[in-house]
Amino acid sequence: MSPTTDGRPHKLPLVALVLSAGTFRMGTTEFVIARLLPEIADDLNVSVSQASLLITAFAAGMIVGAPAMAIATLHLPRRSTLILALVVFALGHLVAALSSSFALVLAARVVTALATGTFWCVAAVVATTAAGPAATSRPWACSWEV
Repeated sequence: MSPTTDGRPHKLPLVALVLSAGTFRMGTTEFVIARLLPEIADDLNVSVSQASLLITAFAAGMIVGAPAMAIATLHLPRRSTLILALVVFALGHLVAALSSSFALVLAARVVTALATGTFWCVAAVVATTAAGPAATSRPWACSWEV
């Protein structure tokens, strides 16, 4: 914790911690699929290399979708945007979990990537704003001197 102007430690607001937890969960779903590829391939009756396209589709959705969705939602209320992103994220994973179609799971991965990118962009702004200038990173906060 960084000190405030009166010397007391600065505490992060609850919203910053909640947004961090959401970002962690969304990041986990991005990578956990790699371990599950053989099982997913069996369930969807595709090869493991075809199932690995689910990772590529998510990455492509994040690369293209995060900046596009950040611009598209720029004038929307941040809270509504975060909630909508979480709902789309959850529904996308529900569709993927219940589907037996590889094409539908692939589409769901792209949609959840768009939602993840949207959440990450907006959450970063909200958390930084909520934490305030006392909690921002400063290059002089770390010292490499022994």
